[in-house]
Parts: sequence; structure tokens; C-alpha cells
Amino acid sequence: MRTAFYISDGTAITSEVFGHATLSLFPIDFNHKTIPFVETEEKAHEVKALINATAAKTGEKPFVFLLLLITI
Repeated sequence: MRTAFYISDGTAITSEVFGHATLSLFPIDFNHKTIPFVETEEKAHEVKALINATAAKTGEKPFVFLLLLITI
């Protein structure tokens, strides 16, 4: 089963909605994982490691829906 990650620096609700809408177009079952509040570089590295570990374990690249708010 393919994995879909929904990642955000907030609650990840928007990422989930966008991801679910996109994935509903495909007749495939997905293992959904939501990771909210990725607000630090350390947390981003942890999420990257989780995504890479999932890909290694399943042998399939996961889908990643990532929404971040960038302020200048």
C-alpha cells in the first residue's frame, strides 16, 4: 500500500484536504500519515528521515503533500 504524507508548519488540515482531493482521482488505497507543526529545521530532518525510511521499507516512493507559510 502506498503512503501519503500530509506535512505542514500549521495544523496540516489544508494539506490533508488538498491531498485527499488529489488522491481521490486514483483507484488506489493509501496509508495516510499527517505530520503537523513542522516548524524547525530539526523537525524537518526528522520528517525527511521518516519519509525515506517509509520508502525503504515499502519499496515505493510515498506521495508528499507539503504546505508551508513563508513570511519575509
